[in-house]
Amino acid sequence: MKITREIESLENSINSLINFFEEIKNYEKIFDEDIASFEVLNENTFRLKIGSFPNISLTHKKTSNNSFSLKSRSDNFDFEIHINLYEINMSSTKCQIIFNGNFSSMIEMIAKKPLENFLTNISKKIEDLELSN
Repeated sequence: MKITREIESLENSINSLINFFEEIKNYEKIFDEDIASFEVLNENTFRLKIGSFPNISLTHKKTSNNSFSLKSRSDNFDFEIHINLYEINMSSTKCQIIFNGNFSSMIEMIAKKPLENFLTNISKKIEDLELSN
């Protein structure tokens, strides 16, 4: 299953967004309304609980200068979220969020709508970020 959300223009510089997404504790700010708990396990891993889903541990890594990956550490709920940033100008950035999940058709049917809503909420939170440029 693949779900994509695009934010055409953020009023934040690409550098301020890169600095934000490099720190795993900042992910709590964009997940906060959707999660029941958030816990940083180490510098590259955090655990969260989303709604009725079980706890999910995610490994965070920077995949390129402008891209980040959050990879599930669960065999039962195998997915990855990619966050790609593209500079528009010195103070504006485009953001693309891609969710790739490897689920059974039954899990996909149950999880698709909640995951779409989750990514929409994340997009709105990213749009509302006020970072110093």
